[in-house]
Amino acid sequence: CEYWWLVFAVSVGTMVFIRAWVKTDEGRYQWDEWKLRITIIGSILYRATLGRFARSFSMSLAAGVPLIQALTVVSRAVDNEYVGARILDMRVSVERGDSLTRSAVQTELFSPLVIQLISVGEEAGAIDDLLVEVAGFYERGVDYDTKHLAQTIGPLSRGIRASTEVVLASG
Repeated sequence: CEYWWLVFAVSVGTMVFIRAWVKTDEGRYQWDEWKLRITIIGSILYRATLGRFARSFSMSLAAGVPLIQALTVVSRAVDNEYVGARILDMRVSVERGDSLTRSAVQTELFSPLVIQLISVGEEAGAIDDLLVEVAGFYERGVDYDTKHLAQTIGPLSRGIRASTEVVLASG
C-alpha cells in the first residue's frame, strides 16, 4: 500500500482531535452521553453510574447534608457529565418546590421501580435507606452483566474470527 503514511497520519490526527474535543465541556458531555448508548457496555456503564449516584446520595443524606447541596455534590461524583447534568436538573426542580420523586421522573434517568422506591422513601422520610436499596439494585445488575459479558462477547468474537479466516483464505 503506497499511501500507508497517509492512513497513519489521518488516524493519528483523528485521535488527537477526539482527545482535544473530549477535553471541552460540550465534547465531554456528548462523549459521556454517547458512552451510555454503546451496545451492551453502555447499559452496564449507565447502571453503574446510577448505582454510584444512589450510593453517594444516600451517604450524603445520611450524613445530614441538605438535599439541594447533596444533589450538587453527587452530580459531580457520578463521573459522567450527561448524568450529572440530569442530577443538576433534579436540584433545580426541587429548588422550585417539586418533590424529589417528581424531579426524578422528569430526568427520565430512572426505571419505574426505582421511581417507586424513591417515592416510598420520600413519603416515609427514609430516602437515604431506600437509596441504599436502589444502589444495591443497580450494583447487582452490573455484577450480573459483567460476569456474563464474556458469554455475550464469546460468540461474537468467534464469528469475527471465522469471517476473518474466510476472507484471508479467499484473498
